[in-house]
Amino acid sequence: MLDDLRRQLPLDFARLAQLDLLSSLFLLLLLWIARRILVQSIRARSDLAPHDQRRLVTSIRNAFLLLLLVGLVFIWAPQLRTFALSLTAVAVAIVVATKELILCLSGAVLRATTRAFAVGDWIEIGENRGEVTDHTVLATTLQEFGTGPHAYTPTGRAITVPNSLLLTATVRNLTALRDYTYHRFAVTLDPAPPLERTHGLLAEIVQRHYDPFREDAIRANAAIERRTHSDLPDPAPVVRFRTSDLGKLRAEITFFCPSREAERLESEITLELLAGLQAAAHAEHTLTEPSPTEED
Repeated sequence: MLDDLRRQLPLDFARLAQLDLLSSLFLLLLLWIARRILVQSIRARSDLAPHDQRRLVTSIRNAFLLLLLVGLVFIWAPQLRTFALSLTAVAVAIVVATKELILCLSGAVLRATTRAFAVGDWIEIGENRGEVTDHTVLATTLQEFGTGPHAYTPTGRAITVPNSLLLTATVRNLTALRDYTYHRFAVTLDPAPPLERTHGLLAEIVQRHYDPFREDAIRANAAIERRTHSDLPDPAPVVRFRTSDLGKLRAEITFFCPSREAERLESEITLELLAGLQAAAHAEHTLTEPSPTEED
C-alpha cells in the first residue's frame, strides 16, 4: 500500500521530517501573527481598564501557547510515536542489563536508611557471618567467621556479598553481643548414663570452667542491658537434658561467656564430660565383673 502511495504521489517520504519542520514554522508564524493582532486590538480599546487589558493579554498568550503545543504534537505525532517506542525499547534493555546493579544500589539505600550495620559490626546475612570490613554502593565485605551459629573465630577469608542480598535475606546484627555472647551447645549421650549422676558431674564441670569468667560476665551482661535497654537472660550456666529426633539423650549447656573463649570452653567441657562418663562406666563394669576366685 505504501509503495502504491509512493507511485501515485510525487512525494519523497524521506523528506517528511523537513515538511514537518516547515509546517511547524508555518504554524508558529501564523499563531504569532494572530496573537499580535489580538493583543494590539485589546490595547487599542480605551474603554478597558489597564488590569483588564493585562488579564486578557495573559489569557491570549496562554491560549496561543496551548494551541502551539497541540499543533506541534499533531504535526510531529508519527515521529514522536516512533521515538517513544525506541526510547521504551532502550529503557527496557537498560533495565534488563543493569538489573543486578539496580538491586545492589537499592540494597545500599536500604542499608543507609535503616542503619542496619556499619564497618566493624558483627553481622549475619543469610548463611554468611563475619565482621564488616568495608561496604560500598554495590557490595559489602565481611571477614568470615568459622562455620556454625556460635563460631566467632575468623577464618582468614574475606566474603564479598552483593548488596542485592540485603533485599531478600535477613540481616542480623550481632554487635551487641560482640565481646560476650550466650553460647549454647549439646552433647549426645549414647548409651544413656544415669541421669542424676550425670547431671551432678556435668554441673560441676561447667561451674569449674565458668568460674574464672563469672564476675566479668555479670558486669558485661548488665552493661549490655543498659546500652540496649533490653532484659537479657541470667548469665549463669544452665544445664538441661533433652532427647534428639532419634530419641537419644542430649545434654544442653548454655552460659554467657567471652565470644573468643566460647569454642574452647565447649571443647574442654565436652571432653571432660565424656572422659568422666567413660571412667564411671569402666569403674562400674570393673565392680560388677566377677573375680577369678569367685568363678572357681
